[in-house]
Amino acid sequence: MILREAIDFLQHELSNVPLLEEIVVNPNFTGVMLNNGEMGLAMNCRKGGTAISSQLAGFLGQQIGRNGLEAAEALSNSADILQNSIQVALINALSNPFMQEDYLSSHGFEVERGGQKYSAGLINEDESVGIVGFGGQVHNLAQKAKRVVVSELEPELFKSTIINSKGLEEGPSRAEIIQADEAGDYFQMMDTILLTGCTLVTNTMEEVLKQCQGRRVIVYGCSAAFYPEPLLKRGVDILSTRQVTDPLLMLDLLKNCAGMVERFFPAASEELLIKKQ
Repeated sequence: MILREAIDFLQHELSNVPLLEEIVVNPNFTGVMLNNGEMGLAMNCRKGGTAISSQLAGFLGQQIGRNGLEAAEALSNSADILQNSIQVALINALSNPFMQEDYLSSHGFEVERGGQKYSAGLINEDESVGIVGFGGQVHNLAQKAKRVVVSELEPELFKSTIINSKGLEEGPSRAEIIQADEAGDYFQMMDTILLTGCTLVTNTMEEVLKQCQGRRVIVYGCSAAFYPEPLLKRGVDILSTRQVTDPLLMLDLLKNCAGMVERFFPAASEELLIKKQ
C-alpha cells in the first residue's frame, strides 16, 4: 500500500524522530504539528465528516507527545476516515525533510515551486480531462479543456439547480459529474486524469490508479506531500502538492477560518510540482 511504503521510507530515513505535538481538525482540512516545528496537512473527506467521537478523542489524546512514527503506526488500518486523514497529515509532517528541492533533485526528481501548475497550465485545449474529486480547479479546466468529467463519491453534493425561462435544469453546465464507481470506463476515454490526494484518506487511490492505466495522471492537493516514489512508480506522471512554509500561521488559519481556510493557504504554504527527471 502507498501509505505503508511512505511509513517504511520514513522508518529507514529518519534518524531523529520528532514527537506529535498538536492535531487540529478543521471542517475541511486536518493539520498535524510536530515538536520540531514541521507541519503536515490532509484534506478531510466530506463523506467521513469531522465530528470526533469521545472514543477517537481519547485515542488521539494518547498520541500527543508520542514518537511520530509510533503514532503513525497506531493510526494505521482504520475504518474511520477522519483517523485516516490525521494519519496522512502526520506522514506529511514527518516527510518534510525529504520534500526539499536539494534532496529530491539528488534522488532523480525534477522540482518546481509556486503557481497553480496542476490546473489549466498543464492542460491543452484539445484534451479531455477526468478529475477525481470536485475541487476549485474544475471551473478553470472546464473553460479550457475539450471535455471535463468529474467523479465523486456523492455527486449530488456538487450539483446546482437552475431555474429560468427554459424550465428546470441541473448544473454544473461546464462539466459532467459522475458516480465514483462508474469512473473507470470514463477514464479510459480521457487524455489526462487529475486525481485528488484525498483518495489516500479514503483508501481508494490504488484502485483509481489501476483504472487510469495508459492515461497521463496528475495527483494534486496537500494530502500527497510525502516522498513521491510510491506514487510515481504506480504510474503518476506529476505530483502537485503543497508544503507548509509557516506552520504557526497555518495552525491559526485552521483553527479560525473554518471552511474558508483553503483560500488562505498561499499565505502559509507553497506549491510543489514534482516529476521524474
